[in-house]
Amino acid sequence: MSVRRLAMIAVLVIVVAMIWHWHKADGGAPQHAHAPTAVELTTVRSGAAPVQLSAVGNVVSPHTVNVRTQVSGTLKQTFFTEGDEVAAGAKLFQIDPAPYEATLAQARAQLAVDRASLAAARAQYERMKPLVDKDYVTSQEYDNARATADEGAARLLADRANVQTAEINLGYTLIRAPIAGRTGSIGARTGNLVASSDALPLVVLNEIDTVQIQFAIPQDQLPAVQQALAAGRLPVEVHGDDPQQLLASGHLVFVENAVDTSTGTVTLKAEVDNHEHKLWPGAFVSVSLTLSVQPDALLVPETAVQPGADGQYVFVVGDDHKAQLRTIVVDRQVGADVVVASGLRQGETIIARSPHNLQPGTDVISADAARAQAQERAARP
Repeated sequence: MSVRRLAMIAVLVIVVAMIWHWHKADGGAPQHAHAPTAVELTTVRSGAAPVQLSAVGNVVSPHTVNVRTQVSGTLKQTFFTEGDEVAAGAKLFQIDPAPYEATLAQARAQLAVDRASLAAARAQYERMKPLVDKDYVTSQEYDNARATADEGAARLLADRANVQTAEINLGYTLIRAPIAGRTGSIGARTGNLVASSDALPLVVLNEIDTVQIQFAIPQDQLPAVQQALAAGRLPVEVHGDDPQQLLASGHLVFVENAVDTSTGTVTLKAEVDNHEHKLWPGAFVSVSLTLSVQPDALLVPETAVQPGADGQYVFVVGDDHKAQLRTIVVDRQVGADVVVASGLRQGETIIARSPHNLQPGTDVISADAARAQAQERAARP
């Protein structure tokens, strides 16, 4: 055997020994060029899914009152602080009542004077009744006495109306809350002269324990709303920037009787409970109007659905643990899930979140199983 052949055999033995050593150091596990890709798996499930219309709406108070004075005068006292909640009938402002008290006293005095004058005129008239038949007084005198009594009665009615008007005006000097609600900015401060003709109200009251959400839907969705309304009350959910955070719930209370020709939309209003005051008049919110509930919808996470050239798709994982692309038809989104109209079956395993550039046919393993294997390898001596 030549020296060159012996050298080649020696090199081959060394290479085999090195491979055996690497194999032994790794616990005898075979080395793969491409390990399975760890992914988050989920199952296509069946469940109840509402059929909803979504829109952006704004919060409005169902009852807003611009509180103004009905009499002129000096603002003497304010009984609340800006932003306070007040009950219906609570005192808000006091206008100086002194001029109106004087006017009432004058009206009552005039009423007393004219009441006395009427009593005298009626007595004179009654005395003349038997005398006119005996020609002790002329017919003219009798007619004058009757006219004086009638005039006194009319003046008394006017005096009573003046007293009533003065009492009403005096009552207007104390301004009370016409509704329960939250106060806004105060339009005039103590010491200012106020009048009913002022441009700004003294304060604006907004009812906020119950509020309305005003929103619009396209006119082609109106028939579905009307059909659903015919079957019963339609629930409404209100969300803020976070679609998972429910701010309030209520029901639809109003559908506008005409389509807005400039936008092709119909205005709707929902009434919701707001005792926790999470909603504020003027705020923009997301509205979900439930028309019906589909009891056996196929649901998958919205994160599992990807856009593709042939439509939306998901990666389905079979018994061979390979990711296969499957084109699906999405009907609608419901919260964090989507309702699948076709392309999937209940119980199939899909990838909930597809890694970037995941290719069909790739071997995959659940993220939980991958972590378990890593912990097992780390525990080996």
